[in-house]
Amino acid sequence: MPFLGVFLKFNVQKGSYLKDIQYSESFEQLWKEEAEVRTRIPNRLFCVTFLICNPLSSIAFFLSGDPFFYTLLPTHLLSGAVILGYFFLHSRKVISGQQMSFYTFATLICFYAFLLSRPHLSYVQSCLNLTLAVIFAALVLRWPLRYALVVSALGLVLYPLAIHFVSDTTLISFFEQGGVFVMAGHFLFPFVVKLSYNEGKRNFYFRYTLQQQNEALERQKTIAEQATRAKTDFLSMMSHEIRTPLNGIVGMVHLMMQEEENRDKPNDLLKTLKFSADHLMAVVNDVLDFNKINSNHVVLDPQPFNPFDFFDILKKTFDPKADEKGISLVFAIDPSLPPQLIGDRLRLSQVITNLVHNAIKFTARGSVALHVREVARTPGAITLNFEVADTGIGIPKSEQAGIFGIFTQVRVRTHSDSITGTGLGLAISKELIRLFNSEIHLESEEGKGSKFSFRLSLPYSTEPIAGRQPLQEIAPETIPDVRILVADDNKTNLVVATQLLKRKNIPYDTAANGQEAYDLFKQNRYDLVLMDLRMPVMDGFESTTLIRQLDPAVPIIALTASAFENEKERAMASGFSGYFIKPFIPQDFYAYIFPFLGITLK
Repeated sequence: MPFLGVFLKFNVQKGSYLKDIQYSESFEQLWKEEAEVRTRIPNRLFCVTFLICNPLSSIAFFLSGDPFFYTLLPTHLLSGAVILGYFFLHSRKVISGQQMSFYTFATLICFYAFLLSRPHLSYVQSCLNLTLAVIFAALVLRWPLRYALVVSALGLVLYPLAIHFVSDTTLISFFEQGGVFVMAGHFLFPFVVKLSYNEGKRNFYFRYTLQQQNEALERQKTIAEQATRAKTDFLSMMSHEIRTPLNGIVGMVHLMMQEEENRDKPNDLLKTLKFSADHLMAVVNDVLDFNKINSNHVVLDPQPFNPFDFFDILKKTFDPKADEKGISLVFAIDPSLPPQLIGDRLRLSQVITNLVHNAIKFTARGSVALHVREVARTPGAITLNFEVADTGIGIPKSEQAGIFGIFTQVRVRTHSDSITGTGLGLAISKELIRLFNSEIHLESEEGKGSKFSFRLSLPYSTEPIAGRQPLQEIAPETIPDVRILVADDNKTNLVVATQLLKRKNIPYDTAANGQEAYDLFKQNRYDLVLMDLRMPVMDGFESTTLIRQLDPAVPIIALTASAFENEKERAMASGFSGYFIKPFIPQDFYAYIFPFLGITLK
C-alpha cells in the first residue's frame, strides 16, 4: 500500500509536470511565431540598410583620395550579393527573417575583418562605420541571446586577429583610432539585445496569459449560461409537470366546494383539501415567480384600478384567518386617495398579500394593520406610503440583515414554543418593489412586533372607474350559442375544463392530442379552441399552425402549465390568441375566455 501511494503520487506529479512542459512548449512555439511576425520588417530593414549604405560609405574614402576605396567598394558589392542571396532564401521561406538578419550580420563581420586587414591611411572612418553598425543593430534587431553572442564573439575575435596577424598596423594604433569603441560596442551588444528581447517576450507573456485567462473566463461564462439555461429549462419542465396535476386538484376541489355549499353540512375534509391545494399552488407560484424575476422576465403591466375596491377585496381575503386567530385586522386607507390609480395591481397585491400573510402568521394576539397614506401629489403622479405593522413576535436583530434572502429561516422562541418562518414571500416582495423603482424597509424588535414599509409613486386620475358586473351574476341562459373545442392529453384537466363549460351550458368537444384537435376542427365549426401546448402525436404549436390555415380568425387560447415568458412569446408568435396558465380557479377561467366568446363583462 505505501508503494501504491508513492506510485500514485509520482504519477500525479508526473502528469502535472508533463502538463507544465506542454504548456511551456506551447508558449515557446507561439512566442517564436509572434517574434518572427513582429521582427519581420526590422530584419528586412537591417539587411536593406547595409545592402545600400555599405557601398555608399565608400564614397567618403573616394572623396578623401584614400586608395582603400578600390578595395572597399568591390568588397561591399560582393557582400551585397551575398545579402541578396539571403533575401532570396528568405523569400522562398528557406530561412526565417531572424536567420536572414543573423546571417547578414555574421557575413558582414567576416567582410569587415578582411577590410580591416587591408592597408589604411587611418582607421578612424572605418571604426566610426563599424561602431554605428553595432549601434544600429542593437536598436533595430530583436534576437534570441544566442544570435547576439555569436555575432559579438565573431567581432571580438576576428577584428583583432585580422589586424594583428594580417595587417601591418598594430592593435594599439587600431584602438587609438577608434577600435576601442568598436570592441566595446560588440561587448555590450548581447546585453542590449537580451534586454529588448526579454521585454518583448515578457509583454507577449502577459498578453498570452491574459488571453488564457479570458478564454478560461469565457469557458466559465459559457458553462454558467448553460447552467442558467438548464435551470430555466428544468423549472419550465417542472412547472408543467407540477401545475398539470395541481390544476386537476384545484379545479376538482372548487367544483366540489360549490356542490358542498348547497348541502346542510359541508365536508370539513374537503375544506382541508382546498386549503392544502391553495397552499401548494402558492408555493409553486412563489418559486416560479422568483425565478422569473431574477431572470428579468417579469415586466410590470400598469392598468387603472379603484384603490378602495382593491384594498377592500384584500381585507376580505384575510378576514377569516384573522378571525380564526382572534386578532384584529385593520386596513387604514387614506380617504383622500383619488378614485383611480394606474399600476400593476396584480404585483402590488402580491407584495401586500405576502406582508399581511406573514404578519398574521407570526401574530398570536393583538393586531395587524395596513396603513396607506398620501405623501405627495403632482398633476401626474401621487406618492403613497404603505406600512404593514403587527404586534407579533418580532424579528431578532441578528436575523434582520438576511430576512429578505431566498429561503431564509427565522426562528423565534415565544413563551410556549418556537416558531420558524421559511419561504420566498419576502424575497419576492423585495424584488417586486425593486421593479416599482422603490425599496422595502424593516423595523422590528423581538417580542414587540414588526413594521414593513415602502413608498410608490403611481399615476392617477380623478375620474372614477365604471363598475363591473360580478362574474357570477352571468347566468348560463345568457351565454350565446357557441361551441368550444378543448384539446388536452391529461384527462383530469379535460374534466376540469369541460365541467366548467358544462356549468354554463356551453357545448364542447374534446381532443386528446393536437392531431385529433386538427381533425375535429376540419369537420366542425368552433367559436373558441382551448389548446394545451405539450401533447403526444402532435403538440399544440403544430396543431395551431394547421388550424390557422383553415381559419385565421378563430380564437385559440393556450391552456398550459408553463408559466415562462419565453414560452408565452413563442405561443403568441405561433398564432395563439391568448395564453392562460394552469392551475386556475373557475372565476379566472370564465373571466378570461368570455371576452373571446363575445360576452361583455360589465
